[in-house]
Amino acid sequence: MIHVLTIFRVLLIVLSILFSVAYGQSGRLLTKLSEKEQHIAAHRGAHKEFPENSIASILEAIRLEVSVVEIDIRSTKDGVLILMHDATVDRTTTGKGKVSQLTYAEIQTLYLRDTPAGAASNCHIPTLKEVLRLCRGKIILDIDFKEENEKYVAKTFELIAAENMEDEVLFFLYDHRLIEKFYKLNPRITLFPRARSMKDLHEILKSKRTSIVHIDESFDNYNELVKLKDQGVILWMNTLGDTDEKALREGSTVYEIFLKKYPYVRIIQTDNPSLWKNMLSGKHRQ
Repeated sequence: MIHVLTIFRVLLIVLSILFSVAYGQSGRLLTKLSEKEQHIAAHRGAHKEFPENSIASILEAIRLEVSVVEIDIRSTKDGVLILMHDATVDRTTTGKGKVSQLTYAEIQTLYLRDTPAGAASNCHIPTLKEVLRLCRGKIILDIDFKEENEKYVAKTFELIAAENMEDEVLFFLYDHRLIEKFYKLNPRITLFPRARSMKDLHEILKSKRTSIVHIDESFDNYNELVKLKDQGVILWMNTLGDTDEKALREGSTVYEIFLKKYPYVRIIQTDNPSLWKNMLSGKHRQ
């Protein structure tokens, strides 16, 4: 059953955003990440309240005033770039089938499912173009591109440039060895690679193509990581999974402990953006 209340909730969020003060202008958003503070990235939008990778979940992230919203991108059969995490639409929509085998016209007939209940919402699957225009000047986009097809990566970069969003996008790389290849597509787009070891981290920084790197809790070179932060390297870490679930059970003190353990982390990606924001602003300390 389609929830009419979702429309009302989205309208409230839009009105809230229109009457709020934007935290920065287009060219200044990435500069904000260099400040000496923590920033929150909403994983697939604020998807505890709205369907993941939906316009509504992104609007909620903007309303919460988090710094970054992470989205997942795939291409339809006819080459339209849309927001979708899985290779199929089965889990998150009212339809079935592989994204790569569905046309955009077919995608448009589907509704996203509310999570975690799984009921159909009134939210359609958005395109990357729609989301770029929505987020301009409001929030930084972290694009997690799920395709390995370089043609569609190039198309994504072209779309980002056409929308004048190079200074408001992070492009996530699972394989840091692709830095040079993708850098040549558009040097203005900030590449955001994942390091799986200190060796990877050193190679990434040596390339001088980016200063934003995803690391994991397994990194134990505490003094060096603190030094890198002081030198302006922006380190990103997730609290997805166990840490976020524990915080829901035990409260935001879980996040306070996380920050004490990893003081060198500047961007935290989470499934609980509102809880993190409240903790950082001192509104939800226990």
